[in-house]
Amino acid sequence: MILRRLKEAFIGEKRGDTKLVSYYSEPDGEAPEISFKQLIDYHNKTPQIQIAVSSYAEMITGTNIQINADDEKAKKLIEEWNRKNNFYDKFEGVVNTTLICGASMFEKLDENLLEDIIEVDMKSIKKKKRNVYGETEFYEHETDNGQIVRIDPKKIIEFNLTSFSRSAWGNSLFYPLVVSRRVGNRTTRPLVEQMWAIEDAMSANLLNYSFPLEYHVFEGANDEQLEKEAVKLRSYKPGDKFIVSREPKVIQPDRKQPPRFDAEIRHIEKVFELGTQFPHDILTGDFTSRASSETTENIVLKRVRGYQRYLANKLKTELYDPILSQNGIDPITANLSVSFTAQNIVHLNPDQMLANANANKVSVWEYREWLKANTGIDLFDDDGIQTNIDQKQQIIQQKTNNFKQSQNQESLLARYRLIEKRAREIKKEYKKKCK
Repeated sequence: MILRRLKEAFIGEKRGDTKLVSYYSEPDGEAPEISFKQLIDYHNKTPQIQIAVSSYAEMITGTNIQINADDEKAKKLIEEWNRKNNFYDKFEGVVNTTLICGASMFEKLDENLLEDIIEVDMKSIKKKKRNVYGETEFYEHETDNGQIVRIDPKKIIEFNLTSFSRSAWGNSLFYPLVVSRRVGNRTTRPLVEQMWAIEDAMSANLLNYSFPLEYHVFEGANDEQLEKEAVKLRSYKPGDKFIVSREPKVIQPDRKQPPRFDAEIRHIEKVFELGTQFPHDILTGDFTSRASSETTENIVLKRVRGYQRYLANKLKTELYDPILSQNGIDPITANLSVSFTAQNIVHLNPDQMLANANANKVSVWEYREWLKANTGIDLFDDDGIQTNIDQKQQIIQQKTNNFKQSQNQESLLARYRLIEKRAREIKKEYKKKCK
């Protein structure tokens, strides 16, 4: 159940010229609705959730983080800090944790110098206490021996996956699948546990049909004989052959074909796709469903780039700018910027591609391939286009050869005239000498 109750009421205190809306939080702190330990357990035991989390994490951290600054010294300082502290590996871990738990934390090992950071084990985080302005006063952390310790928020950099209605914690990527729901006068199990139960029932149906309950009856046999037959039966393997003096009677009570629930199973699969916000069909579906999922993937990429912008701003304001300040560099003057390479992808429209083709910035074939991939136009006349291109190239080549030939002829003629002129000059000089 939600421990935190929210009330909004205008109060008389001011900051600047703006009235603040006050928070009402639990006196002893606000715990997540579903514990971080439980969320990690759901993730570890459910492959549909794991593939969604790992795919999102790869899309978020699979591209390079770019550091730029007006001050070259500031840029080199941050890049060296990232390399020295193996920051990118730590950052990948935090992103995975954020997707699973909805929140994650970096702890500053040295608040004054910010020499290094380490990821906080979210299973140990129990609560967060906020004041009336929504500012975190402390975190509650449970040590290995069960002791509850308060952590100063100044030592923490907190990341949240989603944040709305001024909630204390972000929601997990698969939050709708792990929260209980109230239906009428009863509370249903989380959808992820429903899926576990369905998978258990499906495997039980198959096994019960393949290996049904059997009764082997040996009429007139006593207990000692039945025990010997039972020992033989336990040692049987499929395909064994036996010579017997009497045939046992085998009874299989009501062996029936298990019922089919194709529509229900497809519905649950779609619910899991929506619940994890990832198109699983792109990995497991047929050609048609994969094509549809690849279209859906564009929406996923847009969400990924939006979250990358949040992460970039978080790293700049709460990690990199303080590092610059501690090293005597003004963050405002340095104008440090953090971005992911995926944000630099520019999607062109058909008019822009046509303009590039007309300006010979892209070839005809590149333009046609782009049209096929991005507009769905069926360009079936590739052979005709290639023939026309070949003919044009032959004409151009012929003209080039003719031009080169004419140039060579003019060059030879000019050399011949030069030789004639030189011969006349030599002849005149010879006549003068003879006189």
